[in-house]
Order: sequence, then C-alpha cells, then structure tokens
Amino acid sequence: MKPLFEQQSTSSPQIQPAVALPSSPTRLATAGQFIAVIIIWSLTPLAAVWTVQKLHWAWGLFLRFSIAIPIALLCLKFFRLKLIFSQKAVLSYCAGAIGLFGSMAFCYMGADKVPSAIISIIYGASPLVSGLVSSFVLGHERFSSWQWLGLGIALVGMSFTLGLSSSGFQLNSIGIMLELIAMLFYVLSTFAVKSVGAHIHPIIQMTGSSLVSWVGYVCLLPFFWSHLPTELPSLKISLAVFYSAVFSSVLAMIFYYQLIKVLQPTTVLLITIITPVLATFWGTWFNHEQLSSHLVLGLTLLCLGLLMYSRRSA
Repeated sequence: MKPLFEQQSTSSPQIQPAVALPSSPTRLATAGQFIAVIIIWSLTPLAAVWTVQKLHWAWGLFLRFSIAIPIALLCLKFFRLKLIFSQKAVLSYCAGAIGLFGSMAFCYMGADKVPSAIISIIYGASPLVSGLVSSFVLGHERFSSWQWLGLGIALVGMSFTLGLSSSGFQLNSIGIMLELIAMLFYVLSTFAVKSVGAHIHPIIQMTGSSLVSWVGYVCLLPFFWSHLPTELPSLKISLAVFYSAVFSSVLAMIFYYQLIKVLQPTTVLLITIITPVLATFWGTWFNHEQLSSHLVLGLTLLCLGLLMYSRRSA
C-alpha cells in the first residue's frame, strides 16, 4: 500500500534511484515486473485488512517489519550494497520512514473500518495530491487544461467511491479520515526524501527507512502491551503478515525502482490507475466486500481522471 509516494514518475517515499541495479532487464522481464507490482500492490490493502482482524495494528506492523528487515538486508548483500550512515543518509532514512511508519500506522488503524478497495482507491489518488502540492506549494509545475479536467473528474469519482453522493452506501467516517491521513503522510514522505537529496541507492533507502520505522514500532509497543498476541494467529492472518513483509515491503519496491528507471512516467502511473480496479476485485472476491453501483461509477471516473491527469503539457 502504501505505500504511494511523487510527480507522476514517483509514488513511493523511498525513491532516489542514483545507482542502477546490477542488470538491465529485457522487455519480457520489465513486463513481468510491471504486472507483479500491480498484482502485489492490489493485494496489499486486503492483506492489511486481514492482518488487523485478529492482531492489533501496532503488533501487526511490528511483525511485518520484523520479517521484512532481514529480507531487505539479504537483498543488500545480494546486490553488494551497504547501509550508509552519513548525516544526510540518516535524514533520508527518517524522511522515508514518514511513509513507512506514519503512513502505515494510520493505514492499519483504519484498515478494520473500511473495505480494502477503499484503501487502494485513496492511495491511488496520491498522484493528484502530489501534483497539487508540487504546483501550489512548491511552484514546480503548472497544470494544463487537460490535467485540470482530469483532476476534476477524479475528484468527482472519489466522492462517489467514498459514498459522499449516496445515503445508501455509507462508510465509516473515522476509517476514511485515517486512510486520508495515511495517504497524506505517504505524499509528504516523497517530498521529504526528495528535499533531503541524499541520492543513495533505492534498496539502501528502503532498508534504512524500514529500520527506522521498525524502531518506531518498537517504541509504540509498550503503549499497546495489553494487546500482545497470546496465541498464534490463524493461517490467513499469518499469510497476510508474511505477504505484506516479503512481497509488499521488499519485492514490489525493488521491481518498482527498476521500472521507474526504464519506463516513461506516464507508463508507470498506469500502476496507480490499474491497482484500485484489481483491489476492488480482490476485496469483492476474497473478502465479500460490498460492490455498489456508486463504487463502480466512482472508480471508473477516478481512473479516467488519473489517465487524463497523466498527460503532460507539451
């Protein structure tokens, strides 16, 4: 989830690709990575919802990162990389942790209150928020009329998906608010990493930010000691935690870093457009989530708006 995380070319808080991965992928490998990222990220919200069904969100995230960090360290060793502990690198890790710690905490807090599809849809709107921040706060870019139209259509779509236009499809307002805050932390993390400008390898960034986030979750645990799991979670919950740790936190991020180096930004943005559609399908199929006409219409408008928004000015 996330994750995203962003100026059309980026949607993750750990993106500073200064060093290439060891090999240049073939077209087939690139296509496989593209499909893998879409599938992994579309299932990630469902994994979050399943995790908090039996585990407290703080313990669920602690377990997720406790599993992810050793795998990330193995990836560092495989690619012959080492963690950097300069002042700028540590600041960059902390900036990335705004997304991995702050965003994930709010995401998991709201995961038991809203459907997994809604989580994916809210995160899918992060390029719009990122573009608005870049344009109006930082003054880095100006929207074309086509992008403004896409933004308007996407916002109308969001109002439908969140049930703001129908009294018959009500969602938990607290859950929606928590997920919106999570998405804002996700966007903030992107700009924070970019502003630090450490220019370190993305896998190093991911590992460092994960370590900082893990320390943050460790510090949280004493406040939720009464929610300490007293028995082993069910197979479904265990698979959800393992999936989030291995696939969402590590594998998808490595693939994504490679994609943003070899594909056009508008092509990478298709991931953000396609992911909520698949997430809605998974939530309906595996979690029996409600699929209303307003949700379908809103999702269609959101995807159309994002597609129009992805068109850059000439």
